[in-house]
Parts: sequence; C-alpha cells; structure tokens
Amino acid sequence: MNANIAARLSERAANHPQRTAIVEGKREGTRRVTFGELSERVARLAAGLEARGLKPGDSVLLFIPMSIDLYTALIAVFHLGAVAVFVDAWAGRARLDSAVRAARPRAFLGTPRAHLLRLTSGAMRAIPTALVVHPRWLPLERLAAPQRAREAAALAADAPALITFTTGSTGRPKAAVRTHGFLWAQHLALAAHLGLTTEDVDMPTLPVFVLNNLACGVTSVIPNFDPRRPAEIDPARVYRQMVDERVTTSTGSPAFYERLAAWCAGRGLKLPLRALFTGGAPVPPPLARLLADTVTGHAHVLYGSTEAEPIAGIEARAMLAAMSVPGGGGMEGLCVGRPVPEIAVRLIRPHDGPVVLGDRGWGEWDVAPVEVGEVVVSGDHVLPGYLDDPEGERANKIRDGARVWHRTGDAARLDTEGRLWLMGRIAQRVRRAGEVWWSVPAEARALAVAGVSHAAYLGIPDPTLGERAVLCVEVTGGRLPPNAGEALRAALAPMPLDELRPLARIPRDPRHRSKTDTVGLRALLDAMPENRVSG
Repeated sequence: MNANIAARLSERAANHPQRTAIVEGKREGTRRVTFGELSERVARLAAGLEARGLKPGDSVLLFIPMSIDLYTALIAVFHLGAVAVFVDAWAGRARLDSAVRAARPRAFLGTPRAHLLRLTSGAMRAIPTALVVHPRWLPLERLAAPQRAREAAALAADAPALITFTTGSTGRPKAAVRTHGFLWAQHLALAAHLGLTTEDVDMPTLPVFVLNNLACGVTSVIPNFDPRRPAEIDPARVYRQMVDERVTTSTGSPAFYERLAAWCAGRGLKLPLRALFTGGAPVPPPLARLLADTVTGHAHVLYGSTEAEPIAGIEARAMLAAMSVPGGGGMEGLCVGRPVPEIAVRLIRPHDGPVVLGDRGWGEWDVAPVEVGEVVVSGDHVLPGYLDDPEGERANKIRDGARVWHRTGDAARLDTEGRLWLMGRIAQRVRRAGEVWWSVPAEARALAVAGVSHAAYLGIPDPTLGERAVLCVEVTGGRLPPNAGEALRAALAPMPLDELRPLARIPRDPRHRSKTDTVGLRALLDAMPENRVSG
C-alpha cells in the first residue's frame, strides 16, 4: 500500500466527491471546495510543481494562512513526494533564518506579504524557487498543470512529509520531522479520541485538525480570525459563522475559546456544539467551568505536545469533579484524564540532564505510584527524533533498545484510576530550602482568588534558600484588589510564598497565547524590581 498521506486522502475523496471539504470565511466572502474538487486541484498542482523542477524529497516552505489554498498546496507537496516546511508566522528573523537553514527548502510558496521577508532574510533569498500566491490577484490555480495531473508518489511509511518547529521558548527551537506513517498514526489516534463522524461539521483553529478532518471525510469550517492572535478574535463574527455553517464540533486553543465562551456567557448564549476539544496549553478550572456551562454538548480537554498529540484527554465536567474532591482526593495538580490507548506513558524521576538507561533499565528511573515524575511517552504517533539535531535528541529522547521514548518536560502524578495530574514543567520546579514545589497547584489555588485572571509560580535564585518562591498574578491595572494579598497567601498555604508580584499582563507563549512565557516573564521581573509585595 502507498503510505503517501495524499494518496490516502484521495481514496477518502473518491468515496464522497460532492461533500464539502473546506469552507473558508473571510470578510470579502465565503469560499468552498468539495472533496472531489480538492483532490483534482491537488493532483494538478503537484504536476505544476513538478514542471517547475521540484521532485520527491525536496523541501517546500509554505507561508500561506489557514485557507483552502494552504491545504491545496500542502497536500500537493505530499502528493509530489516532497516535504512541507512550516515556520510560525510570529517568528522573528533569527528564528526564521535558523529554521530555513535547518530545513534547506528548494522552493517557497507564500503570500505577497510573506515574500517581503526576503528583503531582510538572507536565508529566504537563497531559496532557489519563489512562488507568490494570493486568492484574488495571484490564484494558486495558475501554478497548476491545466491539462495534466499526476498520481501520488509511491512512498514508504518512513518517508518524511512535514517539518515544523517547536516553540523554543526555553531554548533553540527543534525541527520536528513527521513522516507519512506518523501522520496516519496521528490521524488514527485523533479519530478514535475525537469521535467525529461524517455527519459532523468541524471548526478547527489548529492546522493539524484539518488534515484529520480530511482523512475522516468531515467538513472543516476555517474560522474568520487571525491564527497568530487567537485571544483577539471577533467573537460575534465567529459565533455567527458557527451558526450559519451549522458547525457541530470545534477543536482549538484555550485562548480562542476563552474569549468566545466569555462573549456568549455575557449574552446568555450557548455555543451550539455537540462537542468542543481544546488543548495545546493548560486549561485551568475556571476555563473548564466556563466551557462546561457554555457548550450545548460536552467540552473536552486534550493534553499533548508538538512531539505527541494526543497524549490524554478528559471531559470538562469530569475534570472539575475530580478536582473538586478535597485535595484532589489525595491529588494536586491539573487532571487531564487517562492516556489514549495508542500511547504508552510512564513517569520517571525529575532530572535536568539527559536520561540514559543503564544496567537496571527503568528500575533506576521509574517513580513510585502517585509520586511526581516526568511524563515520557512512546507510540506510533510520538516523534522519535529531530532533524540534524543530535543534542536535542540526547536531551529529549530516551533509547530503550529499538524503542524511543519522548520526554515531554511535564511533571505529573498518575492516580489510582489511571488519570494524569499535571504538576508543572520539570525545568520550572521551585527548589527552595531543600524542598521541591510545583507551579500548577500554586497557580490553580491563585486562580480561585477573585480578581486573578492568570498566575505563574516560579523560583528566583536566592543565596540562602537556593530559590525564592515567587507568585505573579495578573490583575486589572497591575494592582491587587483589597485583601487579595492575604487571600492569596491563605490560598497557597502551606506552599511557600516569598514574593507576590501583581502584574497588568503576564507574557504568554507566542503560539497559543495561553501558556506563561516563562523566559519573557523572568525578563519582565528583572526590569521591574520595584513591583513586589514581600512575603
């Protein structure tokens, strides 16, 4: 069987050629494409790219926003047997140049605005073939072979298909290479966990879920928003799009749904969905409650990472019920549910350096039941390595004979029901006076205090304690409401709190705009030494 993901999507298209595959809503109007039309466009574009000198194995950089054009180009690259390369739209020049040098693309397809990057990036200018795409002025169809299509290239499961880059908020971004076999394994895991049917109409805000929908035969409605700013959507526009297109399910980042659900709640409206799935960043209890109360059907929390998606999941009300038991029923942290059946999970003792299995194997690394350990995962939809990055692999992968385990960098407990409880990032644990404290329990307690919209608990070097325990809270105007300081200290007890820092805005990660950008936060604290409330 041809493992080329494009061939498999073509097979799906043949089963329902007249069904709408993608709906793209923009201010200038709505565009639609059926599965049959998409399949035909892909085959002709692949032939057109081949006529311009591209061949199987070549890398192609795509700088096209979420749209019908993006998925036509992406699948055409797969169809040809070439490798698609994505760099985040928020990337600065240094990050962009680093990514381009790592992936060594032979061609660049992008919007006119994206091509302006070539003015400042020598790495971009060095790409041999540059093609401009614009839905109105320079339509993608002009690059297709008008009278000729080609069959999908015959590929093995281990042939590379897609290169993306980790966020790199705590170090140099790593090039993650997904093979055709990996993409299909990820589709199977997502399809089983999400449970979408051909009767569903899905609104995905993250690109990978559109590929999953195409493989499932599910219609995708791309929301009218800027993916670079999921927390700044126009909720009225997105809600109207949901209603008009009869959307039944949606998948995306917490920041997107937090704004949309808050807008609905303020107007007494419900999100007309049978199921909503959110992940990519922690979903704190207040947001889980908001989604549970706003979605007509069920809201679900997904846990995963760039290298492994999905890892685990839980319905929002079940998460809240588990966390409502005093002390979490003996557990603290954020309950993210049971691991999906397609993945193997184990917890190992927190360790800052590489992990190498010795004569005792896992015996010297595994933690006892309910103890905190780092989440490590293995499976067909877990990335086994990085592109030309042996140091990244040494730090993030564990070799177990022929098997590779990925270190997520997340600390967690596993309860007696087999559910994971996230405790925070291994690298951000607070080591104070000989004891270790974790960020997620402290932040969850802080968020329960009125007026706190975001919280971050971290350690700052201290000559006496090793680290001081610092709690940063996002509050209106950067000022604590009356009695909030006392309430926060009482909420955290017995966790240590040496400094309380009220801030108007805590920096977020550039990809999802939901997680704390710890590097940015530390830089902010260094620049604002006077903004503190001592413990």
